[in-house]
Amino acid sequence: MNGKHIALSLLSLSLGTGVAFAQEKEDSTVNNFSSRPISDGDVMMKRTLWRRIDLKEKQNVSMFSKNNEITRYLLEAAKAGLIDAYTNDSCATKITSDDLHKRILIPNQTAGLSAEEIAAGFGEPAKTDDGWGGKPKADPAKQATSADDGWGNTAKKDPKKEAIVEDDGWGPPKKKSSKKGAKNEVAKAEPVVEQPKVDSTSFETQVAASDEEYFPEQLSIIEIKEDWTFDKKRSRLYNDVQTLTIILPSDQTATGLEVPVASFRWKDAERLFRSDPKKYIWYNTHNTAQNKNLADAFDLRLFYGRIVKFSNASDKAFLDIYSGEKEALIKSLNYEQELMELEHGLWEY
Repeated sequence: MNGKHIALSLLSLSLGTGVAFAQEKEDSTVNNFSSRPISDGDVMMKRTLWRRIDLKEKQNVSMFSKNNEITRYLLEAAKAGLIDAYTNDSCATKITSDDLHKRILIPNQTAGLSAEEIAAGFGEPAKTDDGWGGKPKADPAKQATSADDGWGNTAKKDPKKEAIVEDDGWGPPKKKSSKKGAKNEVAKAEPVVEQPKVDSTSFETQVAASDEEYFPEQLSIIEIKEDWTFDKKRSRLYNDVQTLTIILPSDQTATGLEVPVASFRWKDAERLFRSDPKKYIWYNTHNTAQNKNLADAFDLRLFYGRIVKFSNASDKAFLDIYSGEKEALIKSLNYEQELMELEHGLWEY
């Protein structure tokens, strides 16, 4: 009897330990992109938002001050290997420093013709016909001396003109030997043609040397991906930043479209900003004695970013859902107001 009780006790203890371990493992799943991850078991509601931050706006210019641009710090750290850069905000594929350098190079717009331009006929050699299928007229200055004189007779050669031999610059020419088969004692000196010197100020040289990177002040758009999360354990709403993406503005590209440059995990960026609080600053225009660290500026939400996309089944942005930028802007502001009312309702109930 005692043996049965002992066996049952051991069995219940092992089952309880297994359940506790499984429950602990399930509750410990957290977001690897967040600097302050919240356990999935504590998340009551979550939505993913994409915010567009224009660093040239008045509220955002503090993190885009001269020589303290946030884009400069992120790119320099990625080139130095301090943080990892990725192709997009999913942060699945890393970018090497060489690839990152290629992504921020200013393209040569006049280095050559594109395939479409060549197919359209640009760059073809000049046609020899007159445009109507006829042969071009001969240059009268290059016509042969045996040309017709206009009366049907062949023009006679002037022996005096034939006897005149132009000086080649090396003295009077010598007469050739009249003997047949004899070799010329002195060969006729050919004029030396100098090769044209390379002009360093020429257009082609300037085009070849124009491969430079974009300046940090030209990369003035950052897209933030964040989780709008309500923690039921703390009864508090969190804006949990996930990634930062640097975007090249449309006015800096030849196609007129915005181009993503690189994405960074917020966890890595925050660690970089806090490693040197006096270097990575949020510039306080009104009181420079109270400059903030960039990581603290994000925690205090000292920026403005308009919502351009939210998590949906079609994975479409507001511009894709609604026609026109004005309507998309209005819907974006309405959606942000709905989120505020939803947060109020969660606190009320």
